[in-house]
Amino acid sequence: MPTAVFLDLDGTLWEWGVVPDSAREAIRRAQANGHKVLTNTGRARSEVNDLSYLQLDGFCFAAGAEVILDGKTIVDEPLGEERTRAVAAVFDSFGLNYNLEAGDGSWIGVNDEASYQERLEALGPTDIIMSVPRVETMPDDEWGRIHKLFYHAGNPDFDQVAALMPEGVTLTRLAPGIAEATASGVTKATAMEAVRSCLGAGWRTMACGDSDNDLTMLRAADVSVCMGNGNDNAKAAATWVTTDLHDDGLLHAFEHFGLI
Repeated sequence: MPTAVFLDLDGTLWEWGVVPDSAREAIRRAQANGHKVLTNTGRARSEVNDLSYLQLDGFCFAAGAEVILDGKTIVDEPLGEERTRAVAAVFDSFGLNYNLEAGDGSWIGVNDEASYQERLEALGPTDIIMSVPRVETMPDDEWGRIHKLFYHAGNPDFDQVAALMPEGVTLTRLAPGIAEATASGVTKATAMEAVRSCLGAGWRTMACGDSDNDLTMLRAADVSVCMGNGNDNAKAAATWVTTDLHDDGLLHAFEHFGLI
């Protein structure tokens, strides 16, 4: 049965942008057997390094808000200006640093300058998330094009922040002090289903992830894989647990489910 495979990025396909050779081999061999391989990441398109060298069949960005299949955009669900400004105001009220992510550009809101400078120094000036322009420089028309926001500095009470989200926005905790705000009902699972709908009947879905923001697609896929380096929630949600990312995890998963 042809399979559409959806790969989370951080902790699944790569670590710090480095894709293991075995993962590249698995992708190439699966595609040669008639399967399709796509990313499915919380990162917006503007905050992902060039992946053209992998020759993937599609990309699901911004936790399902932007989906591209065979070079064609099939989902584009920005939050809208009103909701984006409302979420940013909530993050500002808690003194958080956060990114506003669109397909063609990203901006950073800085309320804690010391934390921002510390993280920028640790990650380097070319870091694709921390080195984006400040929100004060964002053109007004971009407020309506933002797909998601996520905060990444400070340690607020998550439930307090979540309770203040505007109608139609869901806040998802990714890690201590890190959470993302997305349009309610738009998830990695809906991205996966949009692709399956375009492909038509007869396609199986397979999701590969490692953390809480992968749970929707791990639970919704026909078969799902958690990386050996994944957290307990992702392991519990997956059909099968493979080895670590750097221990040929994707290659073993593709073999286990008969893609190669």
